[in-house]
Amino acid sequence: MPKKLAITFAALLAGFGLGILTEVFSGMSARVLPQWLEAVNIRNFFTTLMPWAFGTLIISLFSKTPLRAAINAITFSGGLLLGCCVYLGVFLHILPDWSNISYFVILTAVSPLIAAICWFGRGVGTVAGFVAAFILAYWFLQAFNFTRTFQGFGIDFTYGVLPLILLAAAIGMLWRRPLQILFSTIGGFIIAYIYILLPFSIPYI
Repeated sequence: MPKKLAITFAALLAGFGLGILTEVFSGMSARVLPQWLEAVNIRNFFTTLMPWAFGTLIISLFSKTPLRAAINAITFSGGLLLGCCVYLGVFLHILPDWSNISYFVILTAVSPLIAAICWFGRGVGTVAGFVAAFILAYWFLQAFNFTRTFQGFGIDFTYGVLPLILLAAAIGMLWRRPLQILFSTIGGFIIAYIYILLPFSIPYI
């Protein structure tokens, strides 16, 4: 139990730190940052859901059970939300804008379910392969430009090379067997393309 509590507290601190970083980078001037950080568009990167998604993925995949994944994920998400609010209130003396943090509130509420599902992606077998494919589909959508005809297909450098690095890291964390990760990677690419073909839009950034 002490070890479980320590891990959950670490997830809370990680989320809290990420929340502060999100607000720091989003309000930072480009002239303050080193050139190599500005080149990867680090400021805009932290305004997306990608840091939250990657942190939640790490917590989910390396938890002992789906229940532990759910508990640690909601703690991490809650810490992120708390970090954003504390930074805005203490350092900027303003109240959080609901339009900016509303999606974090929604994601905090659904994060246990997301984490519990993602936990199965690190296993071996058909179910794990399908779960991993959906996880990788998200990262394909972040790292590449998808079009219906593939005429504009290519790496999306809107946020620099960071989404591509996170895609490679996700593949590495989900790796279990060569054929399984190949199936998941190809499946993730196909799912991402099918998403683009949908007649309605679902926000994923």
